[in-house]
Amino acid sequence: MLTALVLVVSGLLLPVSAAPRANFTIRDPSSVYNNSIIKPLGGSASPPVAQVVHEWAALEYDWPCDWVRDYYAERGWFNASTNLLGGLDVYKNDLYVTVIRVSNTIPSGLNKVVQKNGRSVLQPYPSLRANEIGICASLQFPFATYTDPNTGWMYVIDVGRIGLIRNSPAPCPPKIVVLDLNRNGTVVRSHNFPESVVPRGTNILNDLVLDYVTKNASRVRYAYITDTGNAQIVVYDFQTNASWSFRHPSMETDEDKTVTINGVNYTMDVPVDGIAMDPDFEYVYYCPVGTKKLHQIPTFVLRNPAGNFSRYARFVGNKVSNADGMASGKRAIFYGAEALNALYRWDISKDLASQNVTEGNVTIATESLVAQDPEKFRWVDSMKVSADGYLCFTSNRVNEYVAGTMDFSGAKGTNFRINKVFVGDKPYLLKDGSDVGIVVG
Repeated sequence: MLTALVLVVSGLLLPVSAAPRANFTIRDPSSVYNNSIIKPLGGSASPPVAQVVHEWAALEYDWPCDWVRDYYAERGWFNASTNLLGGLDVYKNDLYVTVIRVSNTIPSGLNKVVQKNGRSVLQPYPSLRANEIGICASLQFPFATYTDPNTGWMYVIDVGRIGLIRNSPAPCPPKIVVLDLNRNGTVVRSHNFPESVVPRGTNILNDLVLDYVTKNASRVRYAYITDTGNAQIVVYDFQTNASWSFRHPSMETDEDKTVTINGVNYTMDVPVDGIAMDPDFEYVYYCPVGTKKLHQIPTFVLRNPAGNFSRYARFVGNKVSNADGMASGKRAIFYGAEALNALYRWDISKDLASQNVTEGNVTIATESLVAQDPEKFRWVDSMKVSADGYLCFTSNRVNEYVAGTMDFSGAKGTNFRINKVFVGDKPYLLKDGSDVGIVVG
């Protein structure tokens, strides 16, 4: 008998169904791999092992004092069993994460990971007050962030409402907020998206990439944002303070939306989600969760509100598995392989050379395993390339959270992990010759 579930993919609640394993054709990694493995770009015979940097059975916060924690719990503003690790960001020595605000029981949506009394805890960022529900100037539901490694400016996309039920009360508008991490999270600017571009009641602003337009530019000009709730890509122009959006069939799911994860079939009717960009700012890559397909669109189309998306959208190839988040390096695009409990890389630079084509004609050929572990990497979610050559990524066991089988007591071990693995790449935004360094862990 099929069991009705609510699928939470990076926090997205949608109807899914789960059934015992049937016609499972993807090789079960647990029968092959007993430990985490990684294959670096050079194909070393003795590859390093992916490291767990932080882990939790249940997410813990850096409360001002025990009284505040108790007060939040008593008022129903904190319930550890609803808190799900979401987006990840890196800057210098620091890691930042979002917590998926599926209800008002999540005290803070944006957080900095810190050590307190030997434990990894989430410190509300910039403060608990700056994440207060019902104050529209505060962060309501920050889904994802992207920090420019050259400036330390963090770009935050905020759904604007609490929870993800369509057309639920949404007193606050969706917005993009820029915080200066070098000035303790001071707000640099904030833009509320108009209803005609990003509807309050249906949007799920999910992920983003940033566009300098040219390598010698000093500031970000455009942000490209996936809106999973409306199956669209949103564009914001920081120079003109204008925004617009594009919709296209390539942003929808297809026949590959049913994926087997740890013996259970999940129908992932989740449209455009992951997004990445090339280091020359010429192409954006995007993918829904409910397909293996990866598509490409030239940035000259996105930069024009009247751009002909249908004419220029191009199918690049199928990934090894359905993926959630993606990350852009200077040489490759990284993404999860959810059916395989793994992390993969598409080495674009290698395929451009071997195929002897321009980026507008390249196809996926050199797809390689980066890391795989049936225990640690259950649902690889958000990821970022750091300036010191590592890929930092989260794994959050979304499938267990969805099925209601996640044990937050710790009796069954860790649920949420922040991991890192050396990949020998750099963030696509990092300017050549930059001495910016990031040390994670």
